[in-house]
Amino acid sequence: MRRPVPALVLFVLGSCSLYVDPEPPPVGLPISGGTLLTTRDGRFAVASDPARDRVMVVDLASRELVRTIDLEPGDEPGRLVEDATGRVHVALRRGGALVTLTEPLTGEVMRRPICAAPRGVAWDGVGDLVHVACATGELVTLPAAGGDPLRTLLVERDLRDVLVIGGALLVTRFRSAEGLWVANDGTVTRRDVPPTVARDDMFGEFPSGVPAVPSVAWRTVGLGGSRALMVHQRSSRGPLSTQPGGYGGGGPCNGVIEATATILDPVASPPGEGRVFPFASLPVDVAVSPTAETIAVLTAGDASVRVASIASLAARQEDPCGFSSGETIESADIGLGSAIAVAFTRDGHLVVQYDNGVSLRDGSGWTHVVEYSTAPQDPGRARFHRATFSGLACASCHPEGREDGLTWEFDTLGVRRTQDIAGNLRGRGPYHWDADMSDLSQLINEVLVGRMGAEPLTPSEEGAMQEFLFALPPHPAPTSLDRNAALRGRQLFESAELGCTTCHNGALLTNNARADVGTGGRFKVPSLVGVGWRAPYMHTGCAPTLRDRFGACGGGPAHGATDTLDEAQLADLVSYLESL
Repeated sequence: MRRPVPALVLFVLGSCSLYVDPEPPPVGLPISGGTLLTTRDGRFAVASDPARDRVMVVDLASRELVRTIDLEPGDEPGRLVEDATGRVHVALRRGGALVTLTEPLTGEVMRRPICAAPRGVAWDGVGDLVHVACATGELVTLPAAGGDPLRTLLVERDLRDVLVIGGALLVTRFRSAEGLWVANDGTVTRRDVPPTVARDDMFGEFPSGVPAVPSVAWRTVGLGGSRALMVHQRSSRGPLSTQPGGYGGGGPCNGVIEATATILDPVASPPGEGRVFPFASLPVDVAVSPTAETIAVLTAGDASVRVASIASLAARQEDPCGFSSGETIESADIGLGSAIAVAFTRDGHLVVQYDNGVSLRDGSGWTHVVEYSTAPQDPGRARFHRATFSGLACASCHPEGREDGLTWEFDTLGVRRTQDIAGNLRGRGPYHWDADMSDLSQLINEVLVGRMGAEPLTPSEEGAMQEFLFALPPHPAPTSLDRNAALRGRQLFESAELGCTTCHNGALLTNNARADVGTGGRFKVPSLVGVGWRAPYMHTGCAPTLRDRFGACGGGPAHGATDTLDEAQLADLVSYLESL
């Protein structure tokens, strides 16, 4: 439950350091976590400010903002890591580069292009290297002190975090919640995946023993030794009702999606069941205390920080809805916008980052606020991440404005694949696979207010949420594809013989109509822009890859005349689709 901030905080606000924004922040940037670190020497908190394309440096002793480092428009700074010399390396999620702050207080930066979508970043003390994991599949290694990349490995798309664990590289994948152990040649030598578990429904709405599958690895950090900790979601596979409140239940203490922490340890494999955090949603970030005894998990759905002992993560959770000994819950709503990241100081105190500043807790429990922006919060963005009574937020199934890669069974609809909402949503109505939602207003009221149980939105709230959804950035196009193969594939795609452009035409490669392509009914023609990011494919998710879409589950001749193509031509066609 959310706890009011003590009145003492209001006194501290009067003396905090302020930064006055010239204009409100842009909309359309979902929460990603991992945008905060505290330096090893205990002096500073360094925070990426993705909404305003800058990095903020806060003095932990004086509790003042001491440096604002402006980046290029659209860079969207994300994950950060510090090396042994005090340099801070920042992945620019849309800037396609790594920025190195040569010394946080000077504001001097070194910028190096990396890939289309840098996500995770780690420092490697052996050789003084920085590793960058890219959502487009590249794993890039650079000298920390500067210079061109030393190595680029092509692993798999949708990479998230990268860690150096006992001299090996562990890379996670976002939607599938996989941990990939990667060799020097890019070979994946091992996959660690949190287990699927059987969970009982505390509300009695679903049969007992319903499986819950791991998904959406929001953040993974090292625990020391061979171990890493992944905070992720775990989603019930039970049927969902489309009636009002139908998305409630299905998991312990909250809705069909649980916030979970799982230890990955190749020495003690496979991963254990993990720990469910009750009444929690969107575990976007996690920090480990300096003593490696405690973790703090930030759940953006309720703006809370849950503190638990690491020992409790491996212990059997007899009552997943209870609070084990030693666990506390911290919650704050202090007028700084959404909570987006968490870190520990060298002294073991908590630092929480919000849209517009950071809060610092000292040993006496005081909360001090350093505000670095006075811009108003985007209400559409806040609503997108706010959990309803069912324990779900829009971002639960649409993390970072994308989708969770899962299929869901609905009582009146059958199996449906979560649809991607990233980029160009304004031009993609009507919505849903059945095209039964004429506009976003109908969708918001049917799904968010109805099935998820949110309170009705005011007209201004609904308008703000629509603008947030319309502003979601599109997926980046990968740069590692065979350009010649993609060009040959485009010729095939646009040929009259195949007939692909009969339905997939226009700027978004969709006619926004319904069609029967031999897959069991008439369904909305999806946009193909960014289709390479949306595995598995078809409305039931029956095709694990784009190549599989041209197999048995893709509809056969009714879905384009691709049965006339040989394997080389199909490979070219897939290359073109991957490039969109």
